[in-house]
Amino acid sequence: MTQNLPVYAWNAPPTWSQLLQFEQRNPHEKHVVWCVLPDSVPHYESTSPQNEYESSLHLAIQNALSCATTQAVHCVPNAWQNTHLWLIPQSQASSLHAHFSVPIQWQTEAIAPAPEVSPKAWQTPPAADCRDPSSLHILIIGAGIAGAATAYECAIRGAKVTVLEAQSQVAQAGSGNRQGLLYAKISPHATEQTELLLSGYGYTRHLLRRLLPEQTTWQACGVLHLNHNAKEAERNRKLAQQTQHAHLYRAVSAQLASELAGICIEQDGLFWQQGAWLNPASLVQKLLSHPNITLHTNQRLIQADYDGAMWHVRSKTHTWQGSHLVFCTGASSLHTPIVQTLPLQIIRGQTSLVAANKSSLQLKIALSGASYISPAWQGEHCFGATFAPNCADDTWQSADEQHNRNELAQLNNTLYQSFSTLWNEPSSLHESSRGHAALRCDCHDHLPAVGALGDTDAMRRVYAQYALDKNYRINTPCPYLPNAYINTAHGSRGLATAPLCAADIAAQIMNTPRLLSLRLRHALNPNRLIIKELVHGKVGAKSQ
Repeated sequence: MTQNLPVYAWNAPPTWSQLLQFEQRNPHEKHVVWCVLPDSVPHYESTSPQNEYESSLHLAIQNALSCATTQAVHCVPNAWQNTHLWLIPQSQASSLHAHFSVPIQWQTEAIAPAPEVSPKAWQTPPAADCRDPSSLHILIIGAGIAGAATAYECAIRGAKVTVLEAQSQVAQAGSGNRQGLLYAKISPHATEQTELLLSGYGYTRHLLRRLLPEQTTWQACGVLHLNHNAKEAERNRKLAQQTQHAHLYRAVSAQLASELAGICIEQDGLFWQQGAWLNPASLVQKLLSHPNITLHTNQRLIQADYDGAMWHVRSKTHTWQGSHLVFCTGASSLHTPIVQTLPLQIIRGQTSLVAANKSSLQLKIALSGASYISPAWQGEHCFGATFAPNCADDTWQSADEQHNRNELAQLNNTLYQSFSTLWNEPSSLHESSRGHAALRCDCHDHLPAVGALGDTDAMRRVYAQYALDKNYRINTPCPYLPNAYINTAHGSRGLATAPLCAADIAAQIMNTPRLLSLRLRHALNPNRLIIKELVHGKVGAKSQ
């Protein structure tokens, strides 16, 4: 996406003939916005294309709408030639101006903009940077899925990007599982997390299709989330009643689940038919292959300073300078300059690997419950994972390996029994140490930290009154660190959330349309972490 593209909007999806006429009149690069009703995703299945161009356009639209949602913004960059498609819930259509900085050209009767509501001072973003993207040099710390996606989104907008990774290879920490699942474990209620997951799920699915079309390192096999307890059964039941999302997920019986899976399934569940497994490292490597990106491994950040014009960052052996700085440091944030004071939670997790056998090779879809297992890839299944909050040990542990095996027995005993001969060997626990142990990062509210970074010490001084009265009105502008951002704390949901958040950060830096709604920008604002500490009196002494 480039700056200042025209924006054309409809208060409802156009008919096929209206769309064709519009495309013929407007072949240039543009944003196209369709406002959608809460009970219906647009579809054009009954359309009969008349020529090769129409057939190509029809297929592109069908692909663009395949993961659309009525409850969240759905953005598909390059949905078809020269067109970036946006589906906006009609309930949010009055806030279109929050996404686009240029005038909106309505192709139907306009939806009036809602009156702007003044955010709290700490929620007000810094002024937009209006420089040409090609003049910017973005420094990104961390080369997991968040760092790689942020680098890619900045690069495709024209900026020069340098990525610093502390380890010898990319995607070694929280993004290092051999196979991860992409689906959206959402609530049936319209929470911020549900909105984020629905938007992010579609964004990542389209990203995969665009960047890795061959599907050798991922597979859209579908993900079955089982009704493994009463709470999950009730959640899945309520979700299945949302029939406007039947193209995303649907309830399936144990019998139908068995047919889909290729093995015996003993529980009903919710089937995400476009869900996928993927090898995260392959996506990270593809994202970082953009020619505008330079990667440096074995470069742990030890110092970052701003001289009034540029950021200067230093490892033990090198120094770099750039116009902007973005932290995508995951669990290592707790030991990273500038962001180490943020109140983030560390969660240990370990996944396991097992060689596929004749029986397990019949598994055709990914299974999810209290744990998960993926179909075999290159002769092995990945399964797990453990969840240990506030544990900073990232070494492989045999106890966690045994825990994952026990959980697999609960998830699907047929698969567990197929591996039993191998696992009955006393040495099998230690021979399985190729499983991946790593630390994940999360926030207290289980939403990531995404956006411009405030100066934490200055914020504690400026907003100290919140320790006495959380409703106190403080109008002092937020003391932001200049041109510094963060994209971290995605927990176990990073495949669905990190790429979308990366796109929004790149949009904020380069003044292109914002992908996150105002509601999500406020909910994910990293400054909320400092304000929460102040409100709960945890940093009163620091603010003196």
